[in-house]
Amino acid sequence: MSLFSKRAMVGPDPIKTSTWIPAPNYSGESISESSALEVSAVLSCVSLIADSCATLPVRAVRNVGDRVERIPVPVWLSNSSTVTQYELIHMIVTSLALHGNAYVFIDRDPVTSLPIALQPLHPTDVQVNILNRQRYYTTAGHVIPNDNMMHLRWWTPPQAAKGLSPVEMQKTTIGLALAMERHLAQFYAQGATPSSVLEVDGDMTVDQAKTLQATWETQNRRKRRPAVLTGGMKWKSVQTSAADSQMNDTRMEQVLQVARIFRIPSHMISARGDSQTYQNVESSGMQFVQYTLMPWIRRIEMAMSSLMAPPDEIHIDPAGFMRADIAGRFRTYQTGIMSGILTPNEARAMEGMEPYFPGGSDFVMALPGAPMAVPGDNPDLPPVGTDADPPV
Repeated sequence: MSLFSKRAMVGPDPIKTSTWIPAPNYSGESISESSALEVSAVLSCVSLIADSCATLPVRAVRNVGDRVERIPVPVWLSNSSTVTQYELIHMIVTSLALHGNAYVFIDRDPVTSLPIALQPLHPTDVQVNILNRQRYYTTAGHVIPNDNMMHLRWWTPPQAAKGLSPVEMQKTTIGLALAMERHLAQFYAQGATPSSVLEVDGDMTVDQAKTLQATWETQNRRKRRPAVLTGGMKWKSVQTSAADSQMNDTRMEQVLQVARIFRIPSHMISARGDSQTYQNVESSGMQFVQYTLMPWIRRIEMAMSSLMAPPDEIHIDPAGFMRADIAGRFRTYQTGIMSGILTPNEARAMEGMEPYFPGGSDFVMALPGAPMAVPGDNPDLPPVGTDADPPV
């Protein structure tokens, strides 16, 4: 029997929302948004994902049959009155990475009901409730209609009203990293372990010990001259214990653990254990896009496309992270143009260059030795584009 059959639909709200109970925190540290960001690995991972998504170009497209046409980006996205496009995407990703949920208030025109501005809300200020299988939101005691709320969720269990928080689910891992940072900070701040000791035979008064210490520092600090010890005095260096060295190794392991939570290649947050060479940087960038950024990008694309009238959509282009060196890019453009996949103007647009006319927007199956695009006879148009040097 189907879950949604008439017999199963008895009662006002037969579908109950699931409650995910996070694992307990064994680290003893109180983990919140602010305390988690005290861990440099968490701050690095969150800022890397948010900055990367926010810097990618955003385009509005219209699907016409099997063709995709570029259209102007909506004003509510390109020039919102509350935040910039960069800030909007950055805040959405940051909220998802820290809280598992991102809420954006949609300000709509009272006459046309079309979106006119977007305003991100802090996840802790929004409450989500379920009534008759419908989600509704409240903030500061006010109910926000569903049409005025964009709700993006991270990993979401079935029938759950909210997404899970990566920080909440990994409190022990992040708490252990935070506990080690605080322990080391207190250790070096207190300075309980000296760098060396001077041993003498017999007892000394407090004044004699202070005089000996001051004399030693004056004669030997920042100097490489041989020290002269008399009267049975001995100098001993205080070495770092094996436990301290092991703590540093464990500390680096926690950095790798945090990178694993957010699926960040360890070399991108300057962690040990992942070396990169010139040959595999491009491949690493593609993996970063495919396995790290794309899930975040798709959430944003689908949420913002829901505010567009079909068949219009919002696309975020991650091609910038997968760009090869200039020689490789130009070989790719040449192959694309000669095979009829790209037009010359499309290739120029990928490099941020202006088009040339006429012929630049024509598909050309070039043959060896044949011209690909011949400048026209119009003297008002530059032969190779307005970004070239003007003719003398």
